[in-house]
Amino acid sequence: MEKDLVPAAYLDRMLSELIFLRKWLRGAVDLLFPAACPVCGTNLPPGGQILCSPCLQDVALIRSPLCSVCGRELPDSTAGDHCCGRCLRKSPPYISARGVGHYQSPLSGLLHRLKYQGETSVLPALRDVIDLLPPFVLQEEERIVPVPLYASRLRQRGFNQALVLAKLFFPTRKDHILVDTLVRVRHTIPQTGLDGIARRKNLHQAFSVRFPERVRRRTIVLVDDVFTTGTTVSECSRMLLRAGADEVRVLTLARVRE
Repeated sequence: MEKDLVPAAYLDRMLSELIFLRKWLRGAVDLLFPAACPVCGTNLPPGGQILCSPCLQDVALIRSPLCSVCGRELPDSTAGDHCCGRCLRKSPPYISARGVGHYQSPLSGLLHRLKYQGETSVLPALRDVIDLLPPFVLQEEERIVPVPLYASRLRQRGFNQALVLAKLFFPTRKDHILVDTLVRVRHTIPQTGLDGIARRKNLHQAFSVRFPERVRRRTIVLVDDVFTTGTTVSECSRMLLRAGADEVRVLTLARVRE
């Protein structure tokens, strides 16, 4: 019996020593190589947020009063959130659109590094930005659809930033994300620099729903990185509704200020 107890006690002691050593090494690494804010480079205390407090405060959050449909900020008003004149004149195909922050520094820089330089190291910082707002609620029957990339661009970039952001928005609902359901079937030129008419023409019939049964009779949360004019998310919404979705809600990390 004693022979059985000795190895167990020895293993317990070794485990305790390993845990202590791991904590000591982690503390030593933090001391010698302190984490730095990915925006300004300021050293950060261990175990805290990824963005330093000043940079986090520089994020321009999108706040009420908002248009209850397209989500753009409205002039100061005592009426609170309400439908703007633009949406009253012509309703977009989605039922609502919401963004976290305006597309300006430091958020624009972080997104640019993710999207065009492939720096996935900025993801924890983007998570800090998302955490500035209350959690986005997802109903059990709702499904998440990221705006897709064309196959050649996806191979070039190595990942779809909309899919990555969908996982950041809903870290506990990754099984609700519908991958390869909405697909981009036609190569398009970048939307940057195009006016509204050219944007719509550029994206006409650029998307298709591969598995309509996945979206049929469901509310879809359509996720993208930046809301500029709404052309992309509008075209995606039309395709999802045509495939049988009940309604589409749009969620983006950033929004270009109007």
